[in-house]
Amino acid sequence: MMKITKKLASIEDFFEILNLIEDGKEQMKAKGVMQWDENYPNSSVIKKDIQQRTLWLYGEKKQACVTVKMKGNTVDIHRLVVNSLYKEQGLAKLILQDILDWASINKHIKQVKITTNHTNQSMLKLLLAKEFVPIRSFKIEGRTNYGSFIELSREL
Repeated sequence: MMKITKKLASIEDFFEILNLIEDGKEQMKAKGVMQWDENYPNSSVIKKDIQQRTLWLYGEKKQACVTVKMKGNTVDIHRLVVNSLYKEQGLAKLILQDILDWASINKHIKQVKITTNHTNQSMLKLLLAKEFVPIRSFKIEGRTNYGSFIELSREL
């Protein structure tokens, strides 16, 4: 599998990340994915991710980003987005594998979790191929019109 550069995002990357997020929102809208909207994710969410040092940029040209948070012995993945210019090139798969590889060498980490909307079929297909298992379906307060969100987990 090919390798790709990654770096922890800094405040200098803020506007590029916002553009990447907006591109992701447009991709979702075009596919009928009911996950992100004009209010989420927003600039304060992105700033917080940067300040907490949990947002990673992938690629020399910042083709993708993802937020990775630790909660006890669990890694939580949030807001994985690939620029539309690079979609369907295996970048999301590579990023997930990078996170799984990193988590597996950290012996205290027992599982990796991610949540996606039931309409995000391409992400669900990728997660199932990466041996993630659906563990619960739920509605998000304030976003109930988006239907069910599915939390998936992969034990390490």
